Amino acid sequence: MSRTANGTEGSTATIPQAHHQAAAHPNPAAGHQGAQRGARTICAAISRWLLTIAMGFEAAVVALLLVLSLIFTCVFKRRNEGVGSASVTELVNPHLGAPSFAFICGCVVLVAMLMLIVYGVARVKQRNTLLFLLAFVTIVQVLWIAAAALTTYNYPDSQSLIDGADALLSGDIARYSPDFCLPTDQSELCAARPHAVPSPHAYFSYYPFQTGPMLWYVFAGAIFGSHNIIAFQILNAFAITGLVAALWRLGTLIGLDDAGHAALATLLATCVPLLMFATFVYPNAVGFSITVTGVVLITQAFRAQHTWSCILMLVAGFLVCGIGVILKSTFIILMLAAIIGIVLVVIANRKWWQGAAAIVSFGAAYMLTKLPLRVIEHITHQDFGKGMPMLSWITLGLNEREGTMPGWWTGIPLHTFHQTHGDYEQQSQVAKDFVMERMQHFTHNPGEAMDFFSEKLASEWAEPTFMTSVYSQLGSSAHGFTGLPEWLLSGTGAARLTTYENVSQTVLYALALTGVIAMLISVVRSAARPMEDATAFARTFLCAAFLGGFLCYLFWEAKGIYTLPFYLLLFPLAAYGMQTIMRATHQGVARIRGRREQA
Repeated sequence: MSRTANGTEGSTATIPQAHHQAAAHPNPAAGHQGAQRGARTICAAISRWLLTIAMGFEAAVVALLLVLSLIFTCVFKRRNEGVGSASVTELVNPHLGAPSFAFICGCVVLVAMLMLIVYGVARVKQRNTLLFLLAFVTIVQVLWIAAAALTTYNYPDSQSLIDGADALLSGDIARYSPDFCLPTDQSELCAARPHAVPSPHAYFSYYPFQTGPMLWYVFAGAIFGSHNIIAFQILNAFAITGLVAALWRLGTLIGLDDAGHAALATLLATCVPLLMFATFVYPNAVGFSITVTGVVLITQAFRAQHTWSCILMLVAGFLVCGIGVILKSTFIILMLAAIIGIVLVVIANRKWWQGAAAIVSFGAAYMLTKLPLRVIEHITHQDFGKGMPMLSWITLGLNEREGTMPGWWTGIPLHTFHQTHGDYEQQSQVAKDFVMERMQHFTHNPGEAMDFFSEKLASEWAEPTFMTSVYSQLGSSAHGFTGLPEWLLSGTGAARLTTYENVSQTVLYALALTGVIAMLISVVRSAARPMEDATAFARTFLCAAFLGGFLCYLFWEAKGIYTLPFYLLLFPLAAYGMQTIMRATHQGVARIRGRREQA
């Protein structure tokens, strides 16, 4: 009995003693894990709030563009009623005024029609919808290219790049000599060259970064011939089809369901500027498609199961982005947006090695963009110098000259280049002085600043064709632009097409604004639930890339064809907005039915 008592007493005595020891000496591992969880929670909250702030800015910008699209209708002035480069200009005619009742009705009708189409398409499997969309976009683009049947192209930069590529393909390296076809040269060879086309050495001395885009002309010319305009456009068309697939993937990652994907397919299939984009004989479409494809590869890195596969995907994604930036240097904005997305993801998941791998990959991709100039200089045995400083394009973007829209092209940078004999430092100083003077002028004259930037932004973002109608006819046609091109590009057909594009553009901005606000609300409401890394990256990228494009072309040289790629980044968000509207409509109908049944 004493043993049992002693045993019981011993047991009861040791229990509080054990508690006391545990309290006095807490488990270090448990404390460390708790601290780690707390750090993760704080980092995730910081990342989420940074994304919330960015989405707030994006909502404000899209709202601004929606207002501009409602009060401005920008169209290009024409020399005559014909079709072709002789009749079109790049002079924008802005019409300012309150939207008409017919315009508002058109927007409402278009939204209703889109919802009906989306309701039907949502019942089809996503895979089948995607395949149909890709086939539709490809076929329509090819049909439009065949209908236009351009045999020559009169865009000055395209002519210069075709000329430079042709010289490389034909082995006529002498054409790159500084002495080739100087202004004083009256030889028969130089007289036969188009007046608007400078010698290759002169052109690449102005724009050494254009050696990258020229490589695409070399690639296309080596396969199809350097002056095969239609082949170049077909390559553009396939690149745009790839872009559609990449946008579809980004839409999946941001949270589109069956209705959202149906909305994305419908919006892309009815976007006329997208379907006409391929006729622009320039590497913009290809460069954008390749860069966005690289971004999609980066998103896949965050779904990789192993560290090495994640790093490989990051490296591959940035290198693909680098190739896209080679073809269009301003798409460095997309690479920077990808870095911002990775930073927010890494802050949340605290996998710092992903950030390190991304920064190294970004650096390698950036160095890759410098190779074309070195390669072309080595092949031609020439030194093109530094060319014009980037500030020269800011001077264009802040310039206002009578007879042109604010911020559009004038010959000021070329004049400065010749005046300073190509001295980079002097050009930079002239540009810096001009920019400072303009900013001071705007500071002291806020009314003028508002007029300047509102008209500039309207010409970039509220011109419903994004210049695709202009660039579809900037050359000679084998068929003389008869038939469908004549009807769509001039007269009553052009007016009807512009009206549709104008309504469609406004609807897209409204849907994108709805999508951004809905996503913003979902991010705030789901603060307690962790967001998947790939989803956080995709949402951040779409937001940062669009804001980057907007801010760039707020100050950069204005051109609707330059803002078109960033406009296309709104489509997944607009589809999310349509998805939100349809969910709300469905829930509203269900509530009404429920009340009727209860009654």
